[in-house]
Amino acid sequence: MSQQIGILDITRKAEKDLSSQQYHFVEMGGAAGQVDVCDAVGDLVLGVLQNKPNAANKLCTIRVMGTTKVVCSGTVTEMARVGTSADGKCVVKSTAADLVAGIALEAGVVGDIIEILLTPAAQRAA
Repeated sequence: MSQQIGILDITRKAEKDLSSQQYHFVEMGGAAGQVDVCDAVGDLVLGVLQNKPNAANKLCTIRVMGTTKVVCSGTVTEMARVGTSADGKCVVKSTAADLVAGIALEAGVVGDIIEILLTPAAQRAA
């Protein structure tokens, strides 16, 4: 039963078409003030894309505080520390080098949409 409770959403412009990336982790893009889906496991997560902007410069709604839905890239257990995969999806983070973006509030497998509690940026897993 994925739900989401938004405490703080921000808006930024999309770097490109992100219409198929709803509920993916996003980062600041290459162009000033624009966002793109995270594309490396070490990316600093800004938040989770809430809408489906269909072109560059369209407004993105990004959840940065509260709970949010995210798409799983692999098996995630309840209460696991999670962060981004190389395609902006949710994966478990467990080593000292891993950046954590949230805590899973429910379990899921590849393709599932689960609820996570977002945590402040740049936390380490261990």
